[in-house]
Amino acid sequence: MSDTPLATILRLNAARTIPLSRYEEEGNFDRFGYLKDLAENHGADISAVIEMADLLGPEEDFDGLVTTIEDAAEGFGFGALFGEA
Repeated sequence: MSDTPLATILRLNAARTIPLSRYEEEGNFDRFGYLKDLAENHGADISAVIEMADLLGPEEDFDGLVTTIEDAAEGFGFGALFGEA
C-alpha cells in the first residue's frame, strides 16, 4: 500500500494525457502505478518523482521524466529524488 494520499493519486491519474494503453504496456494499471514503479526501479523517493512529474507534465512521463530520473541516479544534482537533503 502507498503512503501517497488518495487525492494525489486521483489528481495524477486525471492529469494523464498519454493513452492508458501506454502505461499498461509498462505493466501498470494507471499513471500513478507507473510513477511509483519508476521511483522503485531507480531507488528514488516517490514524492520527489511526483514533484518532477508535475513540473515536467504528463506528456513527458516516458521521455523527459525517465531521463531526469536516470540523470539523478548518475549524480547530476538531483539528490532530492533519492532522499538526499
